[in-house]
Amino acid sequence: MPETQSAGDILTIRQLAEYLMISEKTIYRMLDRNQLPAVRVGAQWRFRRLDIDAWLTEEARRVEYGAKRGVLDAFETAEIAIHPLLAPENVWLAVNPRSRDELLALMVQRAMLDSDVDRQQLLRSVLDREALCSTAIVENAAFPHPLDPRPFRFTRKRVLLAVLQEPIDYSDPHGHRPRVVAMILARSTQGHLLALSRAIKLFGDAHLVADLASAPDAAAAIARIRSAESRLAPKEPAA
Repeated sequence: MPETQSAGDILTIRQLAEYLMISEKTIYRMLDRNQLPAVRVGAQWRFRRLDIDAWLTEEARRVEYGAKRGVLDAFETAEIAIHPLLAPENVWLAVNPRSRDELLALMVQRAMLDSDVDRQQLLRSVLDREALCSTAIVENAAFPHPLDPRPFRFTRKRVLLAVLQEPIDYSDPHGHRPRVVAMILARSTQGHLLALSRAIKLFGDAHLVADLASAPDAAAAIARIRSAESRLAPKEPAA
């Protein structure tokens, strides 16, 4: 018997905007470009949650495998930007850990997080995710995250950033040795995928990684990320 769908499995434009944490204006722009899996019912648009989740996963995968442009470029810069998710107290420069696991433990223990987050549980979840598959998916950067962000009830999305003195052995089967490790702590899987899609493009740039390695302090590192991110903003085609 096929599974029946509940009302919560079908989203309106407003509900989809809330689900993706973007504006309704962006939803309409993507519909105009035929960039969303959607069904028109009379004059109304409807979206299956399963289709949206699969679409997000595929878009993140396209970026991971080197797609220069994707439908996520239709998002407003502020909706997927990384630099607003960074805080100086969550940026560490010239880190010199002995191992990947020591680095991840350092990041979780030092991070400024919601007061009720169980840090040991968070670290276990991040390490369990690494045990499934390495998150060092580009040559110079890794993007660790918990298996499932929902139990931690983060009040907002954050990125914890460590810039290493030297590239580290990350136990990656492809041999990637990251020098930048950006831990994405989102409120939902959807929020994580959106941040990941931008982070891969951003920290996949070897020039930015070199700039971060020479940054004098956390504020300067964030400023360099902001500058690099502004160059990622898609250009509107000429009329």
